[in-house]
Amino acid sequence: TDLITNLASGTLVEIDRAVPEFLDRQGDQTSDVESEGEDSTIGDGPDDESGEDVPAVDLEPEAPNAHDKNLLDRLLYRGVLPRYAFPTDLAAFYVFDGDRFTDYQPEFLFAPTHGLSTALNQYAPGRRIWIDNREWESGALYSPMRDDLDNAWAEKRLYSECRTCGFATTEVSGARGDRVDCLACGTEDSLGPAMNWIVPPGFAHPHYLPPDTSPDDNPSLSYATRAKLRAPSKPPESAVWEPVTDRIRSYFNRDNLLVSNSGPGRDGYSLCTSCGLIEPTTLGLGTTAAPHRKPYPTKRQPTCSGYSTDGLVLGTDFIADILLVSLEVNAPVNLQARFLATEVALRTVAESLGLAGARMLEIDPTELQAEFRPAQSPKGHAGLEAEIYLYDTLAGGAGFAQSVGKLGVDLYETALEILSDCRGGCDRSCYRCLRSYRNKLDHMNLDRQLGASLLRYLLGNDPEPALPPRRLASAARRLCADLVQTERVGASFEQDAAVALPGIGDVKGPILATLGDKKLIVGIHGPLTPGHTADPDLQKAMDYQADVPVMLVDEIRVSAHLPSVTLEVLQRIEEL
Repeated sequence: TDLITNLASGTLVEIDRAVPEFLDRQGDQTSDVESEGEDSTIGDGPDDESGEDVPAVDLEPEAPNAHDKNLLDRLLYRGVLPRYAFPTDLAAFYVFDGDRFTDYQPEFLFAPTHGLSTALNQYAPGRRIWIDNREWESGALYSPMRDDLDNAWAEKRLYSECRTCGFATTEVSGARGDRVDCLACGTEDSLGPAMNWIVPPGFAHPHYLPPDTSPDDNPSLSYATRAKLRAPSKPPESAVWEPVTDRIRSYFNRDNLLVSNSGPGRDGYSLCTSCGLIEPTTLGLGTTAAPHRKPYPTKRQPTCSGYSTDGLVLGTDFIADILLVSLEVNAPVNLQARFLATEVALRTVAESLGLAGARMLEIDPTELQAEFRPAQSPKGHAGLEAEIYLYDTLAGGAGFAQSVGKLGVDLYETALEILSDCRGGCDRSCYRCLRSYRNKLDHMNLDRQLGASLLRYLLGNDPEPALPPRRLASAARRLCADLVQTERVGASFEQDAAVALPGIGDVKGPILATLGDKKLIVGIHGPLTPGHTADPDLQKAMDYQADVPVMLVDEIRVSAHLPSVTLEVLQRIEEL
């Protein structure tokens, strides 16, 4: 009974929520008309005093993007109608039949289709796709509807990505090349340069290129970004933060996510806006700028004059269910995006939360994904707050993120179990705990021990994140061995050597570097506590600026970038 009674009003409410921009513009225009009626000689009737007809006011707004072309597209985009029942964000890879075509209707040998977010990886320009035991190269943007490419270019936006934290956004105004301060990490002039961004209508293999069966060269690969959340850290009026622990809080919302592919080296793509031929800008071949063959078969004007734009980003955006989780820390813990340890720790915790949520909801892990970013707040800029967001990968959302938010602290304890107990007994990550084909690009940034130390701290189990002492000792041995192998003339390096410091006493440093009469104590600090050591004697020597200086290096950097750390130590002792 309630369904029948409220059907009309409830439907209108959902439609109003899906088209707020239209309602705002309609209200503004209506207000303008009323103001003109009060201030002018126009009366209440259809004619003014001169007897001429009053022009009708057009309340239909111009469509600012492709999702506003018609009401059905808008309702699907906003998730009012279930997109998994009406998939609209699909992209095909077209392989033309060069023997059968007309100027109006090309024939296709193959046209496999992926969701657009996946297609940005699988069909990215320069990629090679295996179909029917042959390899076809993606080298064009194409759609059977010839206006689709023109419409995509007309609806382009400006894309900016932070080179420090990875935060990304698109704007309809501005200028190419603009740089601004990052809204997420606060780094000066790091958001940009702004590049043109379009939603590709589809991809194609240029008809004049023969397929390969055994390629001799490897093309430059590019990968789409993970889904980027552009929404501010402040909850909307319809949502409030729900506390989980003293350091963890979350709220659920439906919001916009952005996926983009900036090409190899993030230099974008070069596109002929006339025919759709496309190539990575980094190749520097200039094929799209010079006269070239059209990528689709045609008998009329088979050559294109070339109308090229460089530095183009391909992407898409979509509405999804999102659970935003805020993580707050106190000094000496620091989660600034510029630290490698921050990326490793947050990537690991995000992956573990996604796996824990999928396990507890008994769903496939691919249906729930997680990403992280700095909080858009003063604390976030200082490294004292970061955010992880879990989102549904199903178009339009399926409610998984909202259900995960209701699991409370159990979600984080389950994630901690995943990180703490690996059946493979790995040191950092393996396919039995965190690794999968889906996160293959992040395998080097998954460290279950570091992620577990951060989760224990956030849950209140530990006073600060700390790695096992054996890992710190192992890092010191590796660094000392590498320093010795440099064979720096006049320099010596000793492990666990005691140094007498006035006012402090004997201090045993993990590494004692000596060059002539210069001495330097080199210690290893925990990845998430830069400039801080758990060794009280070393910390005292740093605080009181003892005669022998102390240099702390990051355990993560020793493991990942040992040569650069070794060089920094050598430079530091020479500068004394």
